[in-house]
Amino acid sequence: MMRCRLSLFAAGVLLIAAQPVPAQTPSDSTWQQQAQKLLTARAAAVQKGDLPEFTRTMRGAPAPFVKARRQWFDRIRTLPLGSYSLTLAQDQFGDLALPADTRNYKGDVHIVQVKERIAFKGFDRSPAEEDLFLTLRNSGGAWSVVADTDRENLFLMSMRNIWDFGPVQTTSRSGILVITHPAQRSAASTILSDAIAARTTARKRWPYPWRDPIIIMVPSTVSELARVLQTQFDLSSFVAFASSSLTRDKDWSLTGDRVFLHWSNYSRYDTGYRRLILDHEFTHLATRAATGPYVQSFMDEGTAQYYGEAAAGNAAPYTRTRVRSGRFTGRVPEDWFFTAGPPEDIYLAYELSLSFITYLGKRFGHNAGARAYQATAAEKPVSPGTWRYHQGLAFRRTFGVGFESLERGWADATRKAYR
Repeated sequence: MMRCRLSLFAAGVLLIAAQPVPAQTPSDSTWQQQAQKLLTARAAAVQKGDLPEFTRTMRGAPAPFVKARRQWFDRIRTLPLGSYSLTLAQDQFGDLALPADTRNYKGDVHIVQVKERIAFKGFDRSPAEEDLFLTLRNSGGAWSVVADTDRENLFLMSMRNIWDFGPVQTTSRSGILVITHPAQRSAASTILSDAIAARTTARKRWPYPWRDPIIIMVPSTVSELARVLQTQFDLSSFVAFASSSLTRDKDWSLTGDRVFLHWSNYSRYDTGYRRLILDHEFTHLATRAATGPYVQSFMDEGTAQYYGEAAAGNAAPYTRTRVRSGRFTGRVPEDWFFTAGPPEDIYLAYELSLSFITYLGKRFGHNAGARAYQATAAEKPVSPGTWRYHQGLAFRRTFGVGFESLERGWADATRKAYR
Protein backbone atom coordinates (compact mmCIF):
# COMPACT_ATOMS: atom_id res chain seq x y z
CA MET A 1 0.00 0.00 0.00
CA MET A 2 0.98 3.65 -0.17
CA ARG A 3 2.26 5.95 2.42
CA CYS A 4 3.61 6.44 -0.43
CA ARG A 5 4.66 2.81 -0.70
CA LEU A 6 4.62 0.74 2.44
CA SER A 7 6.00 -2.79 2.52
CA LEU A 8 5.28 -5.04 5.46
CA PHE A 9 6.87 -8.04 7.14
CA ALA A 10 4.05 -10.12 8.72
CA ALA A 11 4.73 -12.47 11.37
CA GLY A 12 6.42 21.24 30.56
CA VAL A 13 7.81 24.18 28.27
CA LEU A 14 7.91 27.86 29.16
CA LEU A 15 6.51 29.84 26.21
CA ILE A 16 8.19 33.09 25.29
CA ALA A 17 6.16 35.99 24.00
CA ALA A 18 5.53 35.60 20.26
CA GLN A 19 5.93 38.45 17.84
CA PRO A 20 4.24 38.70 14.43
CA VAL A 21 5.91 37.56 11.24
CA PRO A 22 5.66 40.53 8.87
CA ALA A 23 3.34 39.86 5.96
CA GLN A 24 2.73 41.77 2.77
CA THR A 25 -0.66 43.37 2.38
CA PRO A 26 -3.10 41.86 -0.11
CA SER A 27 -2.41 44.73 -2.45
CA ASP A 28 1.23 43.68 -2.59
CA SER A 29 0.74 39.97 -3.24
CA THR A 30 -1.70 37.10 -3.11
CA TRP A 31 -2.42 35.27 0.13
CA GLN A 32 -0.58 32.28 -1.31
CA GLN A 33 2.61 34.33 -1.65
CA GLN A 34 2.19 35.65 1.89
CA ALA A 35 1.64 32.12 3.17
CA GLN A 36 4.77 30.85 1.43
CA LYS A 37 6.77 33.68 2.97
CA LEU A 38 5.60 32.54 6.41
CA LEU A 39 6.44 28.90 5.63
CA THR A 40 9.87 29.83 4.34
CA ALA A 41 10.62 31.75 7.55
CA ARG A 42 9.38 28.82 9.65
CA ALA A 43 11.51 26.29 7.78
CA ALA A 44 14.58 28.52 7.97
CA ALA A 45 14.15 28.74 11.75
CA VAL A 46 14.11 24.93 11.98
CA GLN A 47 17.17 24.67 9.75
CA LYS A 48 19.11 27.25 11.80
CA GLY A 49 17.91 26.05 15.20
CA ASP A 50 16.32 29.44 15.93
CA LEU A 51 13.59 28.65 18.46
CA PRO A 52 12.45 32.26 19.06
CA GLU A 53 11.98 32.81 15.32
CA PHE A 54 10.17 29.47 15.02
CA THR A 55 7.85 30.50 17.86
CA ARG A 56 7.14 33.85 16.20
CA THR A 57 5.61 31.99 13.25
CA MET A 58 2.85 30.82 15.64
CA ARG A 59 1.67 34.20 16.90
CA GLY A 60 -1.85 33.85 18.28
CA ALA A 61 -1.91 30.06 18.11
CA PRO A 62 -3.46 28.13 21.02
CA ALA A 63 -0.95 27.52 23.81
CA PRO A 64 -1.12 23.67 23.61
CA PHE A 65 -0.28 23.77 19.89
CA VAL A 66 2.66 26.11 20.46
CA LYS A 67 3.93 23.94 23.32
CA ALA A 68 3.71 20.75 21.24
CA ARG A 69 5.48 22.32 18.26
CA ARG A 70 8.25 23.74 20.46
CA GLN A 71 8.81 20.27 21.87
CA TRP A 72 8.89 18.93 18.30
CA PHE A 73 11.47 21.60 17.44
CA ASP A 74 13.73 20.66 20.37
CA ARG A 75 13.58 16.97 19.44
CA ILE A 76 14.24 17.30 15.71
CA ARG A 77 17.22 19.53 16.45
CA THR A 78 18.87 16.59 18.25
CA LEU A 79 18.93 14.68 14.94
CA PRO A 80 21.51 15.07 12.12
CA LEU A 81 19.29 17.44 10.15
CA GLY A 82 20.73 18.13 6.73
CA SER A 83 17.87 20.08 5.17
CA TYR A 84 14.34 21.14 6.02
CA SER A 85 11.78 22.96 3.87
CA LEU A 86 8.07 23.76 3.74
CA THR A 87 6.32 24.39 0.42
CA LEU A 88 2.71 25.40 -0.14
CA ALA A 89 0.94 22.83 -2.36
CA GLN A 90 -2.24 24.09 -4.03
CA ASP A 91 -2.66 21.70 -6.94
CA GLN A 92 -4.31 18.80 -5.08
CA PHE A 93 -6.72 20.19 -2.48
CA GLY A 94 -6.65 23.97 -2.77
CA ASP A 95 -7.94 25.93 0.21
CA LEU A 96 -9.68 23.61 2.69
CA ALA A 97 -11.01 26.33 4.98
CA LEU A 98 -14.76 26.56 5.65
CA PRO A 99 -16.85 29.51 6.87
CA ALA A 100 -16.87 27.95 10.32
CA ASP A 101 -13.08 28.21 10.44
CA THR A 102 -13.23 31.93 9.81
CA ARG A 103 -15.72 32.31 12.64
CA ASN A 104 -13.66 30.10 14.94
CA TYR A 105 -10.35 31.89 14.39
CA LYS A 106 -11.85 35.36 13.90
CA GLY A 107 -9.70 36.35 10.99
CA ASP A 108 -8.58 35.59 7.46
CA VAL A 109 -8.01 31.82 7.60
CA HIS A 110 -6.75 29.28 5.06
CA ILE A 111 -6.21 25.55 5.62
CA VAL A 112 -3.60 24.32 3.19
CA GLN A 113 -1.60 21.30 2.18
CA VAL A 114 2.11 21.84 2.76
CA LYS A 115 4.96 19.63 1.59
CA GLU A 116 7.41 19.05 4.43
CA ARG A 117 10.81 17.82 3.21
CA ILE A 118 13.32 16.44 5.69
CA ALA A 119 16.75 15.02 4.91
CA PHE A 120 19.23 13.62 7.41
CA LYS A 121 22.82 14.54 6.65
CA GLY A 122 24.88 11.61 5.45
CA PHE A 123 21.90 9.26 5.21
CA ASP A 124 19.21 10.55 2.83
CA ARG A 125 19.98 10.46 -0.89
CA SER A 126 16.94 12.76 -1.26
CA PRO A 127 14.56 14.29 1.30
CA ALA A 128 11.55 12.49 2.68
CA GLU A 129 8.47 14.37 1.44
CA GLU A 130 5.30 14.25 3.53
CA ASP A 131 2.09 16.25 3.89
CA LEU A 132 1.13 18.71 6.59
CA PHE A 133 -2.31 20.28 6.66
CA LEU A 134 -1.72 23.64 8.30
CA THR A 135 -4.21 26.27 9.39
CA LEU A 136 -2.81 29.73 8.55
CA ARG A 137 -4.34 32.89 10.05
CA ASN A 138 -3.84 36.52 9.06
CA SER A 139 -4.55 38.94 11.89
CA GLY A 140 -3.55 42.58 11.85
CA GLY A 141 -1.37 42.11 8.80
CA ALA A 142 0.64 39.23 10.33
CA TRP A 143 0.37 35.60 9.29
CA SER A 144 0.86 32.66 11.63
CA VAL A 145 0.49 28.89 11.83
CA VAL A 146 -2.24 28.15 14.36
CA ALA A 147 -3.10 24.44 13.95
CA ASP A 148 -2.28 21.27 12.01
CA THR A 149 -5.23 19.00 12.83
CA ASP A 150 -8.27 20.94 11.58
CA ARG A 151 -8.95 18.59 8.66
CA GLU A 152 -8.49 15.28 10.40
CA ASN A 153 -12.29 15.07 10.20
CA LEU A 154 -11.71 14.47 6.47
CA PHE A 155 -8.86 12.01 7.19
CA LEU A 156 -6.32 14.57 5.99
CA MET A 157 -3.62 13.86 8.56
CA SER A 158 -0.51 15.92 9.10
CA MET A 159 2.59 13.77 9.14
CA ARG A 160 3.82 12.61 12.51
CA ASN A 161 7.29 11.20 13.10
CA ILE A 162 8.51 9.43 16.20
CA TRP A 163 9.95 12.67 17.57
CA ASP A 164 6.40 14.00 17.74
CA PHE A 165 5.74 11.44 20.48
CA GLY A 166 8.75 11.97 22.71
CA PRO A 167 12.50 12.60 22.92
CA VAL A 168 14.71 10.63 20.52
CA GLN A 169 18.27 9.40 20.47
CA THR A 170 20.48 8.21 17.65
CA THR A 171 23.00 5.43 17.19
CA SER A 172 24.92 5.07 13.93
CA ARG A 173 27.72 3.12 12.36
CA SER A 174 28.81 2.17 8.87
CA GLY A 175 26.10 4.12 7.06
CA ILE A 176 23.20 2.93 9.22
CA LEU A 177 21.28 5.30 11.50
CA VAL A 178 18.99 3.97 14.24
CA ILE A 179 16.55 6.44 15.85
CA THR A 180 14.87 5.35 19.09
CA HIS A 181 13.15 6.80 22.11
CA PRO A 182 15.30 6.73 25.27
CA ALA A 183 13.40 3.69 26.55
CA GLN A 184 14.67 1.66 23.58
CA ARG A 185 18.22 3.05 23.66
CA SER A 186 19.63 -0.20 25.02
CA ALA A 187 18.17 -2.04 22.01
CA ALA A 188 19.86 0.25 19.47
CA SER A 189 23.20 -1.57 19.49
CA THR A 190 21.47 -4.92 18.89
CA ILE A 191 19.46 -3.45 16.02
CA LEU A 192 22.59 -1.88 14.55
CA SER A 193 24.50 -5.18 14.66
CA ASP A 194 21.57 -7.01 13.08
CA ALA A 195 21.30 -4.33 10.38
CA ILE A 196 24.99 -4.37 9.42
CA ALA A 197 24.94 -8.14 8.97
CA ALA A 198 21.61 -8.11 7.12
CA ARG A 199 22.73 -5.35 4.76
CA THR A 200 25.74 -7.40 3.70
CA THR A 201 23.51 -10.35 2.91
CA ALA A 202 20.87 -8.27 1.11
CA ARG A 203 23.49 -6.62 -1.11
CA LYS A 204 24.87 -9.99 -2.12
CA ARG A 205 21.47 -11.45 -2.98
CA TRP A 206 19.94 -8.57 -4.92
CA PRO A 207 21.46 -8.73 -8.43
CA TYR A 208 21.70 -4.97 -9.00
CA PRO A 209 24.04 -2.45 -7.30
CA TRP A 210 22.72 -0.88 -4.12
CA ARG A 211 24.81 1.21 -1.73
CA ASP A 212 22.41 3.68 -0.08
CA PRO A 213 22.64 4.39 3.67
CA ILE A 214 19.84 3.05 5.87
CA ILE A 215 17.62 4.77 8.43
CA ILE A 216 15.78 2.62 11.00
CA MET A 217 13.17 4.07 13.34
CA VAL A 218 11.77 2.34 16.42
CA PRO A 219 8.44 3.65 17.78
CA SER A 220 7.60 2.79 21.38
CA THR A 221 4.09 1.44 20.85
CA VAL A 222 1.95 -0.05 18.09
CA SER A 223 -0.40 2.95 18.29
CA GLU A 224 2.52 5.33 17.72
CA LEU A 225 3.65 3.18 14.80
CA ALA A 226 0.15 3.22 13.30
CA ARG A 227 -0.05 7.01 13.53
CA VAL A 228 3.38 7.49 11.93
CA LEU A 229 2.46 5.16 9.06
CA GLN A 230 -1.11 6.48 8.89
CA THR A 231 -2.54 2.99 8.66
CA GLN A 232 -6.13 1.95 9.33
CA PHE A 233 -5.50 -1.79 9.68
CA ASP A 234 -4.27 -3.83 12.64
CA LEU A 235 -0.47 -3.77 12.92
CA SER A 236 -0.22 -6.06 15.93
CA SER A 237 0.95 -9.12 13.97
CA PHE A 238 3.51 -7.30 11.80
CA VAL A 239 7.18 -7.03 12.63
CA ALA A 240 8.84 -4.54 10.26
CA PHE A 241 7.93 -2.05 7.57
CA ALA A 242 9.81 -0.44 4.70
CA SER A 243 8.30 2.95 3.91
CA SER A 244 9.01 5.66 1.35
CA SER A 245 7.42 8.95 0.34
CA LEU A 246 6.34 9.87 -3.18
CA THR A 247 7.61 12.90 -5.05
CA ARG A 248 6.37 14.07 -8.44
CA ASP A 249 9.10 16.67 -8.98
CA LYS A 250 10.56 14.44 -11.68
CA ASP A 251 7.71 12.32 -13.00
CA TRP A 252 7.44 9.68 -10.25
CA SER A 253 9.96 8.55 -7.67
CA LEU A 254 10.18 7.33 -4.11
CA THR A 255 12.35 9.16 -1.60
CA GLY A 256 13.01 9.27 2.11
CA ASP A 257 13.37 5.52 2.57
CA ARG A 258 12.80 4.33 6.12
CA VAL A 259 12.54 1.03 7.96
CA PHE A 260 10.24 0.92 11.00
CA LEU A 261 10.41 -1.84 13.58
CA HIS A 262 7.54 -3.06 15.73
CA TRP A 263 9.95 -3.56 18.59
CA SER A 264 7.80 -5.74 20.86
CA ASN A 265 7.44 -8.26 18.01
CA TYR A 266 10.93 -7.92 16.55
CA SER A 267 12.59 -8.47 19.93
CA ARG A 268 10.88 -11.85 20.42
CA TYR A 269 12.99 -13.54 17.74
CA ASP A 270 16.50 -14.93 17.82
CA THR A 271 19.39 -13.25 16.02
CA GLY A 272 19.11 -15.31 12.85
CA TYR A 273 15.43 -14.61 12.30
CA ARG A 274 15.77 -10.91 13.18
CA ARG A 275 18.41 -10.60 10.48
CA LEU A 276 16.20 -12.46 8.04
CA ILE A 277 13.48 -9.90 8.71
CA LEU A 278 15.91 -7.09 7.93
CA ASP A 279 17.19 -8.93 4.83
CA HIS A 280 13.59 -8.76 3.57
CA GLU A 281 13.15 -5.06 4.39
CA PHE A 282 16.54 -4.06 2.99
CA THR A 283 15.69 -5.80 -0.27
CA HIS A 284 12.70 -3.47 -0.44
CA LEU A 285 15.08 -0.54 -0.02
CA ALA A 286 17.29 -1.92 -2.80
CA THR A 287 14.36 -1.70 -5.23
CA ARG A 288 13.32 1.85 -4.32
CA ALA A 289 15.49 3.77 -6.75
CA ALA A 290 14.05 1.79 -9.65
CA THR A 291 10.41 1.30 -8.67
CA GLY A 292 7.44 2.80 -10.50
CA PRO A 293 3.67 3.15 -10.19
CA TYR A 294 2.91 -0.09 -12.03
CA VAL A 295 4.92 -2.26 -9.65
CA GLN A 296 2.32 -4.04 -7.52
CA SER A 297 2.65 -5.34 -3.98
CA PHE A 298 2.93 -8.94 -5.14
CA MET A 299 6.09 -7.97 -7.03
CA ASP A 300 7.44 -6.03 -4.05
CA GLU A 301 6.76 -8.77 -1.55
CA GLY A 302 7.61 -11.67 -3.83
CA THR A 303 11.05 -10.28 -4.69
CA ALA A 304 11.74 -9.37 -1.04
CA GLN A 305 11.05 -12.97 -0.03
CA TYR A 306 12.79 -14.64 -2.95
CA TYR A 307 15.98 -12.55 -2.76
CA GLY A 308 15.92 -11.04 0.72
CA GLU A 309 15.06 -14.30 2.43
CA ALA A 310 16.65 -16.57 -0.19
CA ALA A 311 13.30 -18.36 -0.27
CA ALA A 312 13.05 -20.38 -3.47
CA GLY A 313 9.95 -22.16 -2.21
CA ASN A 314 7.99 -22.85 0.95
CA ALA A 315 5.47 -25.24 2.42
CA ALA A 316 2.66 -22.86 1.42
CA PRO A 317 -0.01 -24.27 3.75
CA TYR A 318 -2.57 -21.59 2.92
CA THR A 319 -2.09 -22.06 -0.81
CA ARG A 320 -2.43 -25.82 -0.45
CA THR A 321 -5.72 -25.37 1.44
CA ARG A 322 -7.09 -23.03 -1.22
CA VAL A 323 -6.17 -25.35 -4.07
CA ARG A 324 -7.64 -28.44 -2.42
CA SER A 325 -10.86 -26.65 -1.48
CA GLY A 326 -11.28 -25.28 -5.01
CA ARG A 327 -10.95 -21.67 -3.82
CA PHE A 328 -7.65 -20.89 -5.56
CA THR A 329 -8.40 -18.15 -8.11
CA GLY A 330 -5.27 -18.54 -10.22
CA ARG A 331 -4.59 -14.80 -9.98
CA VAL A 332 -1.76 -12.98 -8.26
CA PRO A 333 -2.96 -11.07 -5.16
CA GLU A 334 -4.16 -7.48 -5.51
CA ASP A 335 -2.55 -4.81 -3.32
CA TRP A 336 -5.34 -4.81 -0.74
CA PHE A 337 -4.79 -8.51 0.01
CA PHE A 338 -1.71 -7.55 2.04
CA THR A 339 -3.57 -5.40 4.56
CA ALA A 340 -7.24 -6.43 4.60
CA GLY A 341 -9.04 -9.47 5.86
CA PRO A 342 -8.04 -12.08 8.47
CA PRO A 343 -4.36 -12.96 9.06
CA GLU A 344 -4.58 -16.19 7.04
CA ASP A 345 -5.58 -14.20 3.93
CA ILE A 346 -2.60 -11.89 4.41
CA TYR A 347 -0.27 -14.87 4.81
CA LEU A 348 -1.77 -16.36 1.66
CA ALA A 349 -0.92 -13.15 -0.25
CA TYR A 350 2.73 -13.52 0.76
CA GLU A 351 2.76 -17.19 -0.19
CA LEU A 352 1.31 -16.50 -3.63
CA SER A 353 3.73 -13.65 -4.25
CA LEU A 354 6.75 -15.79 -3.44
CA SER A 355 5.30 -18.63 -5.50
CA PHE A 356 4.96 -16.42 -8.59
CA ILE A 357 8.52 -15.07 -8.38
CA THR A 358 9.79 -18.61 -7.80
CA TYR A 359 7.91 -19.73 -10.93
CA LEU A 360 9.66 -17.01 -12.96
CA GLY A 361 13.00 -18.14 -11.55
CA LYS A 362 12.40 -21.73 -12.57
CA ARG A 363 11.45 -20.74 -16.13
CA PHE A 364 13.92 -17.96 -16.86
CA GLY A 365 16.72 -18.19 -14.30
CA HIS A 366 17.39 -16.98 -10.78
CA ASN A 367 17.46 -13.27 -11.70
CA ALA A 368 14.12 -13.39 -13.56
CA GLY A 369 12.12 -11.81 -10.75
CA ALA A 370 14.55 -8.92 -10.41
CA ARG A 371 14.58 -8.44 -14.19
CA ALA A 372 10.78 -8.38 -14.27
CA TYR A 373 10.72 -5.88 -11.42
CA GLN A 374 13.16 -3.55 -13.16
CA ALA A 375 11.29 -3.78 -16.46
CA THR A 376 7.91 -3.03 -14.85
CA ALA A 377 9.41 -0.13 -12.91
CA ALA A 378 10.75 1.32 -16.18
CA GLU A 379 7.23 1.77 -17.60
CA LYS A 380 6.54 5.50 -18.10
CA PRO A 381 4.74 6.88 -15.01
CA VAL A 382 2.29 9.04 -16.96
CA SER A 383 0.77 6.81 -19.62
CA PRO A 384 -2.60 5.12 -20.21
CA GLY A 385 -3.40 1.58 -19.20
CA THR A 386 -3.91 -0.52 -16.08
CA TRP A 387 -1.09 -2.11 -14.14
CA ARG A 388 -1.86 -5.41 -15.90
CA TYR A 389 -1.42 -3.73 -19.27
CA HIS A 390 1.94 -2.26 -18.31
CA GLN A 391 3.02 -5.48 -16.61
CA GLY A 392 2.25 -7.26 -19.89
CA LEU A 393 4.43 -4.85 -21.89
CA ALA A 394 7.29 -5.25 -19.42
CA PHE A 395 7.10 -9.04 -19.37
CA ARG A 396 6.98 -9.32 -23.15
CA ARG A 397 10.08 -7.14 -23.44
CA THR A 398 11.88 -9.18 -20.80
CA PHE A 399 10.81 -12.76 -21.48
CA GLY A 400 9.05 -12.69 -24.84
CA VAL A 401 5.90 -13.86 -23.05
CA GLY A 402 3.04 -11.70 -21.78
CA PHE A 403 2.07 -11.43 -18.12
CA GLU A 404 -1.37 -13.02 -18.61
CA SER A 405 0.20 -16.09 -20.18
CA LEU A 406 2.75 -16.40 -17.39
CA GLU A 407 0.07 -15.99 -14.75
CA ARG A 408 -1.91 -18.85 -16.31
CA GLY A 409 1.22 -21.01 -16.43
CA TRP A 410 1.94 -20.27 -12.78
CA ALA A 411 -1.66 -21.04 -11.80
CA ASP A 412 -1.55 -24.39 -13.60
CA ALA A 413 1.72 -25.30 -11.94
CA THR A 414 0.36 -24.31 -8.51
CA ARG A 415 -2.77 -26.44 -8.92
CA LYS A 416 -0.66 -29.40 -10.03
CA ALA A 417 1.71 -29.00 -7.08
CA TYR A 418 -0.94 -28.78 -4.34
CA ARG A 419 -4.02 -30.65 -5.51
